[in-house]
Amino acid sequence: MLPNPLRHLRAGLSRWALRGPDPFALLWARHAAPLTGVRLALLLHTAAAGLALGLVAGLYLRGLVLDYRAGWQSTFLDAATVQQVMDWLLKPAAALTGIAVPDVAPLRLGPGADATASAAPWIHLLASTLALAVLLPRCLLAWRASARGRHLARHFPLPLDTPYFESLHPLMRPGLTPTVRLLWVPLVGAEAPAVRLFDTDIGTPQAPFSTPLTLIRSDEGDELQLHPVPPGVQGAVVPAAAPGPWWLRWRLPGPGPLQRLREQIDVALLLTRPGQSPPDWLTELDRPLIVLVNTPEAEPPRLSLHARADGWFAEGRLLQALETALPGDPRLPRLRQAWVVQQAARLDEGVQLVADSLARIAATHQPVADEGFLARRAEAEAARTALARALDAEWLRFEEQLAARFGPAADTDPAGAPPSHAHPSAQVRGRLGEGRAALMGGVVTGALAGLKADVLSGGLTMGAGALAGGLLGALGAAGMAKGLNVVRGTDRSFASWNEEALAPITAALLQRYLVRAHGLAPEPALQALTPALTRQHGALGALWRSRERRVANEGEAEQLARTLQPLLRETVQAALGGPAWGGLSLSGLPLGSPAGP
Repeated sequence: MLPNPLRHLRAGLSRWALRGPDPFALLWARHAAPLTGVRLALLLHTAAAGLALGLVAGLYLRGLVLDYRAGWQSTFLDAATVQQVMDWLLKPAAALTGIAVPDVAPLRLGPGADATASAAPWIHLLASTLALAVLLPRCLLAWRASARGRHLARHFPLPLDTPYFESLHPLMRPGLTPTVRLLWVPLVGAEAPAVRLFDTDIGTPQAPFSTPLTLIRSDEGDELQLHPVPPGVQGAVVPAAAPGPWWLRWRLPGPGPLQRLREQIDVALLLTRPGQSPPDWLTELDRPLIVLVNTPEAEPPRLSLHARADGWFAEGRLLQALETALPGDPRLPRLRQAWVVQQAARLDEGVQLVADSLARIAATHQPVADEGFLARRAEAEAARTALARALDAEWLRFEEQLAARFGPAADTDPAGAPPSHAHPSAQVRGRLGEGRAALMGGVVTGALAGLKADVLSGGLTMGAGALAGGLLGALGAAGMAKGLNVVRGTDRSFASWNEEALAPITAALLQRYLVRAHGLAPEPALQALTPALTRQHGALGALWRSRERRVANEGEAEQLARTLQPLLRETVQAALGGPAWGGLSLSGLPLGSPAGP
């Protein structure tokens, strides 16, 4: 009547029924043993209930055609003792049927005597006792076994989410949803910076998010979601299951909080500190675990929360870890491809910001005040100062665009200084002053020619030759200067950044982009950029030399930006490690990469 003593018997019967040398049979026996044991219990309980029901039915059916008589004999018991025993045994049946237990004294038989009293009340009481003690409990136990059997059949413990079953047919994975669910387990009791994953702000451990966040969404409908830890689970200690009373073991155990959480997530993502052990409840959760360590560097399989100094996207390494934790999951390649497309668009947009800013800087021409005679040195310095201020304004504009696209800078991210404070001065491309050329031409060429005429004439011209020669020389020099300005395009003097100054400005803009958009530290970003910019030195130098040589250069910034965009994209891609990020290429195919998780 109690299920617990028969547990080992049912397990033994299950192993015996599925015995055999076949490895598949042994594997099936191990996975099907709980379901088989429950079904065997259902069979035993049903058989016991059927036996009790057959006994009761047999008593009444035989009583229709036969006359039952009641009596008793005993060597050791007297009538009072037998009465007490029968009253105690039949008391529930008497309360149920309303039939009082008859007096047993008149029913005592002597040696060789036959029973003469009617057995009808005793049959009713015995049948009711059999129904209460056997039939009803067995029916309840059979119902419990049937319910457990249906539950185990619907949740059969067979790992259908393996590549073998996936290769057979997609319908072999009925429990696979389009959503890959990550459980975010933040640090407890420690100060930590805000976390940002896949362009999504996760928050801080002190103020975590409360609703699921969608990190990636593919065109096929797959989603990568981040779920918070439900209330009451974080930091909880899982107690050992205490054995309950035997009369409660027939009840179906309800799902606990960890069991419900286990059915709701696929992978747990733990943020921890070096040397810190995972919480005990994560072990009980029995789900794949990915560990993020709050350090600049971490050894695989642990991932560093801040390690991007090698030029590889941290999200790409996280996707690699997910594919390792869920091998053969068909959703992850689609999510990976969606992430690659997203990163390619992000790269193009970020490089375009750099190209636009650099093009505006290179196309900025600051006029130099020139009165047409001798340009003053102070006016040239004023033009250089104005050009430096324009560069600082463009740098601030660039920072604002980065913040609007990639979010505000972190507290630990120092703002880069405008490059005008650390780079060479601007070059002044001066207009050849026509007045100055006339003066110099008159003094040097015309005056000398007139002086020669005076000497040859013996001084009879009284200096008129020198004066006329000076005037003719001045007019000729002024005409030559004007023609040269027309040819050079320098219709007016201006200050602009030369090739030597634009090289460090380009490096500074790209370095700031890598710091803000991809999380690299400033020094490693500059180290990664140096060889990439060296390879582009010739192309960039030719581009700077081809700029307009006049103050009015409308439309030049847009043209320079179009030419700069592919050059800068190639430079950034090389600085980030080549055509693949985190082991993921633009085509979504795995390429060679540093050691991943």
